Amino acid sequence: MLRLALLLATLALPASAQDYPRLHDVTGVASNDRLNVREAPSAQAPVVGELAFDARAIEVMRVENGWGFLNVEERTGWASMRYLAPRADGDLPNVQALTCFGTEPFWSLSIRPGQTALYRSPEVMDGETYGVGLLQRLWSPTLKYTLHGEGAAGRFDGMIMPAYCDDGMSDREYGFDVTLFMSREDRVYSGCCTLDE
Repeated sequence: MLRLALLLATLALPASAQDYPRLHDVTGVASNDRLNVREAPSAQAPVVGELAFDARAIEVMRVENGWGFLNVEERTGWASMRYLAPRADGDLPNVQALTCFGTEPFWSLSIRPGQTALYRSPEVMDGETYGVGLLQRLWSPTLKYTLHGEGAAGRFDGMIMPAYCDDGMSDREYGFDVTLFMSREDRVYSGCCTLDE
């Protein structure tokens, strides 16, 4: 009986922190209106930005008391989750695309899991294309995913995990940390990732 009670109590808990970051679409906002993004998770907090009534693929990093923490323009803010619908394909490993990037040196990797990844850096302005597999979850107490790519320029291996991340250049925050090894440059990069559609 105790086991059943524990199971039912567990099922009643809110979604775990590992459900976020996740992509959402704005819903329930009139076509002549916008969804306010506020400085704090409160309807009384100052407005710091807006989302269009039909905005899609909004990455919510975490939820607090019915408010979603997200990036808007070059800063962060909070929007009411009442108007943000989660997407079935909006989390790792189900997302259709993600972009990882870093600074010092600048680099980016635009990824379509199971298809291709495009790597860019100051040395590779036009980009290099790699074939990539699907994101693979590591058997680990913490949630981690690996990604491998191969192309004419060599191979890359990456590890992505949910964690606070910032680019050091803006007031934006990101919900994924990445470590990337590029064989062509024999170099290890670190940076952030954001979910795309």
